[in-house]
Amino acid sequence: MRAYKRLVRFVTGFLVPVVFSAGVAASDLVVSPIKVTLDQKNSAAVITLKNAGKEARVIQTELLAWSQQDGKDVYEPTRDLLVNPPIFTLPAGRSQVIRVGLNRPPHAQQELAYRLYVQEVPPPPQAGFNGLRMALRIGLPVFVSPKAQPRPTVRWRVDRTSADMLKLTVANEGNFHIHLTDIRLTAADTQRTVVDWSKVHIYLLPGQSRTLPLKPEFDWKGQVLNLSARTGRGEVDTKVVLEKEPR
Repeated sequence: MRAYKRLVRFVTGFLVPVVFSAGVAASDLVVSPIKVTLDQKNSAAVITLKNAGKEARVIQTELLAWSQQDGKDVYEPTRDLLVNPPIFTLPAGRSQVIRVGLNRPPHAQQELAYRLYVQEVPPPPQAGFNGLRMALRIGLPVFVSPKAQPRPTVRWRVDRTSADMLKLTVANEGNFHIHLTDIRLTAADTQRTVVDWSKVHIYLLPGQSRTLPLKPEFDWKGQVLNLSARTGRGEVDTKVVLEKEPR
């Protein structure tokens, strides 16, 4: 095991991180499910990793506490959760069950967030090999629901930052995460699309906000926008009034 740990540190610069928004396959590794939710009654979960390739893979797991500061993800080592097995060999065509369990009680009021990283440990290069082998690293979100009931509260704000740019600020004032996808802004008077972010993929943890720079698809000079988005807890369809013009 010590040898594997040294090898992982050596190849860290060549790891390819993958964070899934949809789909469950990366390279020849297939993961299910792609998100885990634990709570006081369901304190453990099972993840299945399948090797659909033709070669055996050495896999190592890592659990990190997940927070956000100034719109950026922050990860730290934690013992709040336990994962088993921490390292294993997965033969070609076989599956491995990974168990994740709580090692602390849920928070009374606010959801807790973590990332479970499943990463491939590449084998030592063969003699004469001069290429670069990429090691896959998959990040799965793990959420621990609080004892309190969900309080979904999302605030939206749109400002104009220049003659041809807007910024959208979204604040998660609830006690559970939101998963933002398919954000679309249309002019309230003409229904013409101002901004279409159909491929956006953003996790916003409780108490956090994110500001997104937006370039309108045409020279929009209005004051009211229709906003639609998916949050992972339902669809949003609301009106947003332009808050500020640039000086």
